[in-house]
Amino acid sequence: MDFSTVEITPVTSSLNKYNIKIKENYGLNRRTGFWSLIFTFDYKLEKDIEVRLTNFKHSASDAWTLEVVKCNYLDISGKEKMDSFDMEDKLVNKQELYQLNECQGSQEELRKYLERNILPLVMKKIKYTRFLPQFRFFLSHKSKDKPLMRTFRNGLKFLGYQTWLDEEDMPLGRLDGALKVAVEKCDCFVAWLNQEYFESDYCKAELLHAQRNEKIILPFGVHHEIREHLTGDFEFLVHLNIYDTTTSSFFEVLRRIDDTLFNFESLTK
Repeated sequence: MDFSTVEITPVTSSLNKYNIKIKENYGLNRRTGFWSLIFTFDYKLEKDIEVRLTNFKHSASDAWTLEVVKCNYLDISGKEKMDSFDMEDKLVNKQELYQLNECQGSQEELRKYLERNILPLVMKKIKYTRFLPQFRFFLSHKSKDKPLMRTFRNGLKFLGYQTWLDEEDMPLGRLDGALKVAVEKCDCFVAWLNQEYFESDYCKAELLHAQRNEKIILPFGVHHEIREHLTGDFEFLVHLNIYDTTTSSFFEVLRRIDDTLFNFESLTK
């Protein structure tokens, strides 16, 4: 046998580490209407894990969905068992769709977007099949940021986390009492900081109660827009590395939250 004549087709390469294959790319780069992007990738011992990004579920609206259609690790064998989460915030949707559309002229750029943003989320969910994340979240925000918080809640639930959002988890009774109990029960307090946040007595009370109860606080916001508020009782925020969301995609922010908790042991040393 002459090995020099044997052709080798690698499953993956340094340029396509997870063997990403685009199966369907319909409707992207159009301003309105339905769109769908279906791709497969390999992870560890499983080939052709199938994922779909689409707005079909929401009748071609601004909202869209990340769906895991086929994955043996997650015991998903078809659409009837698929796992998903909805991207409900209009601004997030537009930002992510803009990035997706920017990649349409190049298969390599599209693959890089998927590898950088979508694959890490699905792979984390696969890892979490071995254990259910025990951290509980409190999402602190002003009402204008509610759609964004819904999207983060959906993403965190997709990964298996418990979340508290004041529109669906609010028990009967006084609002201040319900908020106090929810903050005390959470492990991680996500604060979405902006001018309106610091004008709200409820938001400020939530944040200070989380700080007094020594919760993990993850602050997000644009530093120069809130700098004047980082004094007095809120000066502690200066030392927490407020994460600027304007320079990152939604998926990067979601990964930052998850990575912080995944590496929690290093925070407590």
